[in-house]
Amino acid sequence: MANVYISFLGTNDYLLCHYQHQGNEPCPEPVRFVQEATVAMSCGSWGSEDSIVIFTTEEAEKRNWWDNGHCDRKTNAALCREGLKARLEKMGLKAPVRCVRIPEGHDETQIWAIFEKIFEEMKAGDRIVFDITHAFRSIPLLATVVLHYAKVMRAIQVAGIYYGAFEVLGDYQTVKDMAVEERIAPILDLGALDQLMDWTIATDRFIKTGDPGLVADLAKSQVGPILRESRGRNEAAQAIKKLSDTLKQFHLGLATCRGPELAVGARKVKEQATRCRGLDLHPPFRPLFERIEQRLDAFADDSLQAGLAAVRWCSEHGLIQQGFTILEETLICLVLTGVDGDPQDVTLRDVASQSFAILGKKIENCREKWQEPAKSNPEMVGKMIAFIRATAGLEQRMDRVRQARNDLNHAGYHRNAKKLGHAGSFATDLADHLDGIERLFRPDGMALATDSR
Repeated sequence: MANVYISFLGTNDYLLCHYQHQGNEPCPEPVRFVQEATVAMSCGSWGSEDSIVIFTTEEAEKRNWWDNGHCDRKTNAALCREGLKARLEKMGLKAPVRCVRIPEGHDETQIWAIFEKIFEEMKAGDRIVFDITHAFRSIPLLATVVLHYAKVMRAIQVAGIYYGAFEVLGDYQTVKDMAVEERIAPILDLGALDQLMDWTIATDRFIKTGDPGLVADLAKSQVGPILRESRGRNEAAQAIKKLSDTLKQFHLGLATCRGPELAVGARKVKEQATRCRGLDLHPPFRPLFERIEQRLDAFADDSLQAGLAAVRWCSEHGLIQQGFTILEETLICLVLTGVDGDPQDVTLRDVASQSFAILGKKIENCREKWQEPAKSNPEMVGKMIAFIRATAGLEQRMDRVRQARNDLNHAGYHRNAKKLGHAGSFATDLADHLDGIERLFRPDGMALATDSR
């Protein structure tokens, strides 16, 4: 793992300028090349294992990498100009500096060649500083794509993206007529745009798959250092870290079927997402937190609705085994709610489960065959059986849900197990069961669907 500085060199005859980064003092000596300023900012403490890479076309190398590359427009005489190579050598840097030739980028083949050249300079785990000031034509877009490709393929980290906004001073002739000490141009830090792309991808991953892993990784890599530096006092960093933690807990609750705690977990995520929306962040970040909040709107504090919302979530995110497990337990909640029982009462839950078994075995009138605790609660069993019978299709739904759950929980090790070629039907069966059960228990027939768009 090393530090790598990447920049592009253009062909213009650049004017002397004082560059200034984020309100700091302008660089004391005027420079022609913005790379002198961004290298001084970023690479001063780098060592021999790090590298500074300047990409140039053939024309840019001739005009600005080597000395005296420009000519007087009237006389055609060579102008005395130090090239970027000489300027960087005078900085006494320990990191080696290299010039890498790239094509002009006039066609698709050349653009892909540039992509490969940039990617070749990034090794596994490298920290990348990108100066895109003189990136020409499609290079800024290409650079963005390369960075995100390298994040996946080589786990690189983006330490900074900079742009020297020389143009704020005016057109070339206006700046040329300006006193050098008045030429102060800002260096813009575009790292927040890269972070926005990361958070957009992470949020999309969570919304579509339910996996909060990328959000957690971002919280650790981007927020963790801020919390350490501020000793935990940075409000925005605290809120985002808390959101990450609650997302992980919510996902863990679903993955391990923690039914009674799912509604509370969803509420905590929504509370933290709301808190993050109120932070003083760049405006595009706020809708991302709002999407997370909206995604959990279907989870209510009521155990019945929370259970159905959890099953819907599992159905939409590939947690099929968990979905069947939670669905069976939610059907028991439905029965208990129907007979004014407490869904949290473990004994009553056993009685409700056994009531389905009593109906299935047709032993309603053979109490000696009942098991405890149903045997000790015949009146409650009677109420539950009456409720199950009064609810069209409930007994049959429970039977099919239990068959699927048993098949899944026993990993297919029983006589009537589905073969792998038909295992895809578990997902469609779960969705079908959920739709049917929601129609049974919602007067309007509307599903407790969550918006995964």
